[in-house]
Amino acid sequence: DDWDPFQGVDGDEIRLGQSLPESGPAAAFGAIAPGMQAYFDYLNENDPIVEGKNVVVVARDDGYEAGRAVANVEEMIDTEDIFAFVHLIGTAVNAAVRPITADNCIPHLFNSTGFPLWGDPANYPWNTGNILNYVTETQIWCQAITDEFGEGATVAALIQNSDFGKTYQDALNNDPACAGIDIVEEQLHDQAADSITNEMTTLISSGADVFLAGTTGAFCPQSVGAVAQSEWRPRFYMSYTCNNLASFFTPVQDAAGALAADGAGVRMTNINKLCGDPKWADDPAIQEVEMVLDEYLGVTCADGSYSTGVLFAHLVETVLRDAAAMPGGLNRVNLMSAAWTLDTADPLLMGGTQKTDGVNDAYIQEAAVIQEVVVVDGALGYTDVSDIIDLE
Repeated sequence: DDWDPFQGVDGDEIRLGQSLPESGPAAAFGAIAPGMQAYFDYLNENDPIVEGKNVVVVARDDGYEAGRAVANVEEMIDTEDIFAFVHLIGTAVNAAVRPITADNCIPHLFNSTGFPLWGDPANYPWNTGNILNYVTETQIWCQAITDEFGEGATVAALIQNSDFGKTYQDALNNDPACAGIDIVEEQLHDQAADSITNEMTTLISSGADVFLAGTTGAFCPQSVGAVAQSEWRPRFYMSYTCNNLASFFTPVQDAAGALAADGAGVRMTNINKLCGDPKWADDPAIQEVEMVLDEYLGVTCADGSYSTGVLFAHLVETVLRDAAAMPGGLNRVNLMSAAWTLDTADPLLMGGTQKTDGVNDAYIQEAAVIQEVVVVDGALGYTDVSDIIDLE
């Protein structure tokens, strides 16, 4: 078929495709798609991107499996009149899908993974990353560990056995920022495992100063529970992919609270304000998220990762509006131009601006705050343990 830059926006809809885990160990991320659609429903009704066109998110479950994601994307390209793919979740998923979107010259925006290879406009002009680079995150951990414990701090690391997890592993072992730490135990776990009990038993027995959890999904709360049930009280850093309190900490709230009380609270390198965290209760941007979820989906931030969907939809809204304002209007070429020349401030981010500049600066999120999970008056929240660390 002839390629059409206006495909998926030439009627009365702006059709976006998404493949994400609605089942399996990463199923907590499945609520992101309806959260995105809720925000677009709000815009469609109150402030359309383009008059007369409604934004529609077409989502498919891939169970966090690359093969299923490929089938989903191929099927959506063939049958769903997709304008662009947005916020696919998982390193292996995006790596498998990227050649297909590249061959079809379809925008594939804002991979929801911090894998360092997404910022590659020279070779993959149709694809952009979104969230904080996992190498950057690891460098922030290592600097904080060295600052607190000095050279030779002992570290035990749980690593998901995938390209995602191995990015943490490689940075911990080889990045100059991590040269001052001593990794005394590493345990890899299968991303489809039922549990990580054996791995955690080995890590706990190390008695290391620091525990790093380079994993995601169900394994985050499992690691919290395992440490809390032991006598080990390390400094605890976790992948920020698990920063949604409702999804990953509500099931282990007592354990998380106990660790915080014992000086071993779970720390994360966060980029965004978390809906449901009491400290943002009066924040206008968070209040808008709560309103959108309530009115358009009938849920609250406590019900899961829906609020992350609203956050992700903000970024899509920005590039859609920027593209629509360009000569020629909203089309695939303008959308990519907008994505590679991004300069926006999202009130849901703690660090403010989101910028790209093609090959000169291909990474969107480069500001973060180290925060610790706390339980105050029975409510989960975060407390800052650093200032904003801005690497932009």
